Amino acid sequence: MSEDQVEQVRLAVDAVNRHDLPTVEEMASEKFEFYSTFAATEGRAFRGRNGVRDYFDALDEVFDDMWIEIEEITDAGEDRIVVVVRVIGRGKGSGVNVEQRNGQVWTLVDGKIARIDSYMSPTEALEAVGLSD
Repeated sequence: MSEDQVEQVRLAVDAVNRHDLPTVEEMASEKFEFYSTFAATEGRAFRGRNGVRDYFDALDEVFDDMWIEIEEITDAGEDRIVVVVRVIGRGKGSGVNVEQRNGQVWTLVDGKIARIDSYMSPTEALEAVGLSD
């Protein structure tokens, strides 16, 4: 895991938090895939750069406000990084606060985000790449 890869993850999360779609789309590869376990989009796969926009649209349907906090980043080898995040949001209309901590495996290829696999827990993400908690 290079410092550039860590910085790329941090910049991507920052762009997501700012709802900066053009930046997120530019950082994603053309074959980008995101497999979400977050409650609002659970079980859905978002593909390609258009998938980035679809993900934001899905979140906007259920949240007035949503952001991601990075808690930890771990080198998983082979251009993969395990990212532990806390996703925090406020329900649209209800105002109910929602918080979910999960693990993600990011795959970076040729300087682009190729894939993000989200898991219900950081332990599951670590196990998916052959690491243990």
